[in-house]
Order: sequence, then C-alpha cells, then structure tokens
Amino acid sequence: MSRREDLVRDVLFAADGSIVGRIRIQKVFYLLNQLGLGGDFRFSYHHYGPYSEDLSQAIDRARYLDQTIREIEKDTTGGRANYSIFELVRNAGEAPARVGALTLEDACDLIATMKSASSVVIELAATIHWLREKEKRADWRAELKRRKPSKADDATIDKALALLEQLNLD
Repeated sequence: MSRREDLVRDVLFAADGSIVGRIRIQKVFYLLNQLGLGGDFRFSYHHYGPYSEDLSQAIDRARYLDQTIREIEKDTTGGRANYSIFELVRNAGEAPARVGALTLEDACDLIATMKSASSVVIELAATIHWLREKEKRADWRAELKRRKPSKADDATIDKALALLEQLNLD
C-alpha cells in the first residue's frame, strides 16, 4: 500500500487535479474508504461528520514535505469565511495505475460523482453513512436532523441518499 501522502496525491489525480474544500476532501476520503480505498485512515465523528486527523496530517505532509499538492485559500464574498482548493502540483508524477485498492477508472468515476454534489449533500451523505454503519442508529434521520438542523431538511437528505445510492453505499 502507498504511503498516505501518495494516496492523497493519487486521489487528487483521480479528481482531475483538484478538490475544493476541507470538508469535501475529508468526506471524499471517508466515502472512498467505505468503497475499499484503503490507506489506514482512522475516522471519528466531528461537527461536520466523519473526520480523520490522519488524513489532515497526510495532506500537510504532501504539501510541505513532498510538495506534490498545494492548498490555495480563497475568501468568500464579503470575507466572512475562507475555503481551500487542494490542487495537484503539475510535476507531481505519472498517472497512478491504482488509487489505493481502487482502479484508477473506478476512483475517477466515484470522485466525479462526489464532486458533482454540493458540499452540504456530500457532508450529509457521509454523516448518514456514519450514523447508519458506524453508530448503528436505527433512527438515523432524527439524529441527523438533531445534529445538523440548519442543513438536514428532507429535500437535502433525499439528495444525500441519492448520492449514497449512486456510490452503491445505500
């Protein structure tokens, strides 16, 4: 298995070179792990859903030590919040044959599906999966609405469920 930093680089390669948002990159990795990515990232539940400090450290090492990715910080309109774009550095190497335990083709398709969803939908999808599979919550919908009252309306939950179905994680 590749080093975690190599896996970060390979996932970004499969993501057409970039993933927008710290929350999104965490959820992409969480969902890919559920689909067999590997990489030995440990996840726990935080405010925005499944989170891996291991992944956060691997991203930092890939940025600062390996210099295979970069993080570009952007201001939103009005300067109230920042977001990050994680990009593959142009000379980061050849296309990987595999992305962890996934084929490059499968990883590209899965990540494209996740990138097409809004950040809230992917956050809810990862949280739904966490509540159902990790916490074994029978009434995961009520728990989701309790934890994320401003995000978990029925329409957005339905979109998150559709994303999980597209990923074969339903």
